[in-house]
Amino acid sequence: MKVDLVKKAMDFILYILSILILVIILFYLLKLIFDLKDIIFAFPPPNKTMSRAVEEVLNLFVLIEFFRGTISYFDFERIKLSYIADAAIVFVLREVMIATFYHELNFKMAIAYSVVILAIIGLRTLTIIYTPDMNKPIRVRKIKQER
Repeated sequence: MKVDLVKKAMDFILYILSILILVIILFYLLKLIFDLKDIIFAFPPPNKTMSRAVEEVLNLFVLIEFFRGTISYFDFERIKLSYIADAAIVFVLREVMIATFYHELNFKMAIAYSVVILAIIGLRTLTIIYTPDMNKPIRVRKIKQER
């Protein structure tokens, strides 16, 4: 009984969180469209405006990965490590691209980013190799059990 209540509370919290992330993504997308409008009308755009637009697009990718992770909880009734690893890879690659775009990536940071990316990719590979038996969404398993 108590476990059921906790599970329902967690589902409710993650449902609200996923709605909030979706709203943030939509607002971010609208903001990006208005920023791109300014870039198009002020052609050729100033470097600062263009670099800010690139940053915003990369931020949008990170938000989308987080949204995928929260939505996957409802399909699998657990947080999949592979989605967390995907979000981490996108976030680190975002940082590398921004540092490269601003010409602030020195050799030590490039090596550090490379080690972090290799570790996350190793983790992601292990999540593929050692997938639990319950790797199919709950909906698919329920349909197969009914047959």
